[in-house]
This record gives sequence, C-alpha cells and structure tokens, in this order.
Amino acid sequence: MPESRKQLFVSALEQAEQQFKAAEHIGYESRSLNLYYGLSQAGRAISAVLTPADKTMSPEVRGHGLKLLQLDSLKTDALFSCEIRGDGGTDSSFGRLVWLLNSDPLKTPVSLAATWNMILEVSLDFPQPNYPLPLFVNRVYDGSLPGQYSQRYFTIPLSEQDAEDNAAAIKRRYPDLEPALLLTTTGNGQNIDDAGSRLDLAKFELENFESHLRGYRRSTVLMPAAVPGQKSLDPILAWWVLLYGLSMITRYKPVVWTQAVDVNQSHHAVPLETVLSKASEALPDQILSLLNRPPRLESEC
Repeated sequence: MPESRKQLFVSALEQAEQQFKAAEHIGYESRSLNLYYGLSQAGRAISAVLTPADKTMSPEVRGHGLKLLQLDSLKTDALFSCEIRGDGGTDSSFGRLVWLLNSDPLKTPVSLAATWNMILEVSLDFPQPNYPLPLFVNRVYDGSLPGQYSQRYFTIPLSEQDAEDNAAAIKRRYPDLEPALLLTTTGNGQNIDDAGSRLDLAKFELENFESHLRGYRRSTVLMPAAVPGQKSLDPILAWWVLLYGLSMITRYKPVVWTQAVDVNQSHHAVPLETVLSKASEALPDQILSLLNRPPRLESEC
C-alpha cells in the first residue's frame, strides 16, 4: 500500500475507533451521531484499502452520498416512514462503498422501515411490517465427501408466501439469487417460525455460492432488494443507511428524536435503543471482515 494510502487508512480507522468507543459512553439521545460518523470514517479506511490503484479514481471520498427526505415535516409517530435516497457518485462516501460492494445506489428512495428490516440484530425481534427480511443461508453436506460441506448447494428458509411463489418472484425479492438454480422446495409445513407461520426450505444450486452471496459476521446471508427488482444492499450499507437516517433526525430534529427514545412516551424507544446498542458490537466486527477481503480488480472498474 502506498504511504499516502497508509496514512489515510490509519488516520480514518483511528477516528472510527474513537467514535465507536465514545458511543458506548453517551446516552441514546446522541449516540447515533457517534455511530454514524464512526462508520463513515471506517468507510474512508475501507476505500483506502479496496479502491483499485487507478489514476482516474482517488481513494479519498467526500460528502455523505445520501439524502434524507421528508425531514422538515417529520413527526415522531411517523419516524420509520421517512425515505432516503442516494445523492452522489462514486466519489462520495456511500457511493464508493456501493461501487466496491456491488450494491444498490438507491436512485429510488428506500424507507427507513425497509432498511430497518435489513438489520439482522433487530429485524426478527422488532420487524417492520410489509418488508422482507434477510435470510441466513444454510450449507448442506456434500454426499461425495463425508463430513464436508458442499460449495455448490445451499438452502434458505421460505415463508408460506415465498413457497407459493415461483423462482422469478423469489429472485425479485432476493436479487443475489439471480444466477442460482432453484432445485426443490421441501418441508411440507413442518417447520414453524416463532410467530407460528409455516416455513419450508428451498434448495438452490450455484457453484461457489458463498462468493456470490453476502457475508455478515462469519455467516452467509441473503439480503432483500432495497427496492423490488433492484440490487440488494450489502449488510454494512444497510447499517450505513439506517444510521445516516437516525443521525440526521438526531441532529436536525432533536425534539422528534428525544421523544422517540423516551420510553415513557414512545413505542419506538426500546427498538431504537436496542439497535444503537447492537451497532457498537456489530459494526467493528463487519468492518474487520471487509478490510480483509481482496481489493477490487482494475479490470472491474
């Protein structure tokens, strides 16, 4: 790594670490600010490592690359209805990570509720209705190699609605499945989730599937499309969009935010406090994983 990139990497990562540490010691009234800016600085470190050594693209980025809509008219009871869209190219913080991680640039706005459901640490306990959830991908054993997992076949849980849909409909909700071949759906309703709904299993075939799907905290996950028919968001970018939205509300609508995290007057308080607590553990873990991935090849520019 060139010395200039090394300095950028070290400085940005040190600032990210300090912001994450600070977040653990302040109240929920302000915590989203430290968490978002910690993640933003970590994004600069990731860009320094993963941006190709191409004279046409600097590893340095500028600007958020996102815009929160409906901010002026936002009310506490409608917190999750506000929308966020991409607002910048690959030289912005968000835009660079979108390009490096092959994610949806959010040219079509996405609601805070939809983004919330992409956060694995809270979406199962506090789901927002009418938006798909990420799915954990299950490896299956390779029958030809006892004790070894297959790199070709995997299964995912299917809701009752998913089981009734065809492969094209499933892939529209989970676009990273596009190159995979749906082989079978099994279970006959014998698997039941915590809400009492039927879950079946779908078996897919895709060579070296883990390299095509998203990695999150040492697991392989299937992320839903931010907007149906578009690309998925990488898990770190789902956190990015959510924390950007929450931090902008915290900063520019302090009364709305303070009411939202007050357990005595808001049903949003416990879920919001939970996600802000989980972020301090989840983000450094995922950032480390991204820093260890291979850089993007110049041929992919």
